[in-house]
Amino acid sequence: QASLLKNDETKALTPASLQKELNNLLKFNPDFAEAHYLSYLNGLRVQDVFSSTHSLLHYFDRLILTGAESKSNGDEGYGRSLRYAALNLAALHCRFGHYQQAELALQEAIRIAQESNDHVCLQHCLSWLYILEQKIFDSCVLLEHSVNKSLHFGLP
Repeated sequence: QASLLKNDETKALTPASLQKELNNLLKFNPDFAEAHYLSYLNGLRVQDVFSSTHSLLHYFDRLILTGAESKSNGDEGYGRSLRYAALNLAALHCRFGHYQQAELALQEAIRIAQESNDHVCLQHCLSWLYILEQKIFDSCVLLEHSVNKSLHFGLP
């Protein structure tokens, strides 16, 4: 269903029937992180900010609690989940027009990524910072810097 939502939404289940199936799955296994992620995508699909935020936070909570992020890296997996959770939360808020909340979540993602020396996450943060700044101001400097850093790290 996640693949269908990404590639051809018309072939996916309707939002209501998909959510019903997901609720049944989560009733029997509330720690099923992937079901929470699919619920997040389904919430985005119907522009439900509450449901999508709730599901996104539960997805990362379950990912951290189950240790599915990284069994061998210990704290690194936990830290990686936290910075990408903050980054995804910033993207979600930006998508729904909550620019102040997006900025706060993005600042947190940047802070955690800097502590972990995660250049890829920082580059994603810079891209979202540019998008956020475009919503508020008109700035070409961030775009130029982002493109140069993306080329340096081999990112699209």
